[in-house]
Amino acid sequence: MQRPRLLWVRTADFAATDIPRGIAEDYFEVEVCSGAHAGAVVQQFSPQVVCFDFEQTNGKQLRAMRDFKREHPSMPVLMLTAQHSESLAVWAFRVRVWNFLVKPVRTSELRANFDVLARMVADRQGPARAPRCVGTLIPDDVADTSVLTAPLAPALREVEQHYASKLRQSAVACACGMTVCSFSRAFKAEFGLTFRQYLLRYRIGRACELLKQGIHSATDAGMAVGFEDASHFSRAFRRVLGVSPSKFLRGESLSETTATRWTILPAAALI
Repeated sequence: MQRPRLLWVRTADFAATDIPRGIAEDYFEVEVCSGAHAGAVVQQFSPQVVCFDFEQTNGKQLRAMRDFKREHPSMPVLMLTAQHSESLAVWAFRVRVWNFLVKPVRTSELRANFDVLARMVADRQGPARAPRCVGTLIPDDVADTSVLTAPLAPALREVEQHYASKLRQSAVACACGMTVCSFSRAFKAEFGLTFRQYLLRYRIGRACELLKQGIHSATDAGMAVGFEDASHFSRAFRRVLGVSPSKFLRGESLSETTATRWTILPAAALI
């Protein structure tokens, strides 16, 4: 029986890749390529799983992985990274990576992930179900600012500093030196979502941070990030994360909702 195929996308030429890749070859037929050639190799190799192998991440590399996942939403993506942070992990799961592993990864953990992936691919029947991909932003602490669109930087600062206040798009566009129409087009092209969608997700993300501290009620967290009432906050929270603030507080059913992307979970929880 033909083994499943895994595409190994290496973002740097380093020998350490050979160890985890060698383990992957026990479970998959493996093809290695650079990030710049991943799209073309997919057409030729037809992989069922993709592994993005990072050392020091930057905005350009992360955008490439995000764009790859948008183009192939049903394909499981395993992310290996030497550079890591909580914000990078949150971003990765929002992109809908299958799992996020920090190097050096134990051999047993690599084998467990590859084994589950190989069995998952083998057991998959019928057409793959494509989850909806949402627009995502490169975290500030790993972004390569040289690849960000400079005119939009004031908009991100406005959100970061004033997310709890009423932000008018016209004022934010003016801060960027653009008309509302040109700002709207540029923002959507750069980040894959509208400014209002970005602002909403940013507020929900801040609310999650408050809720995880365990000292804020859902109502207090919503008010603190700019929602006028508990009902509006609850509806927005559910729309973004797929679970109510109260369930998020209790930790109920998070692995079954988009809320998984706010938590580092074992591979089995993301199947």
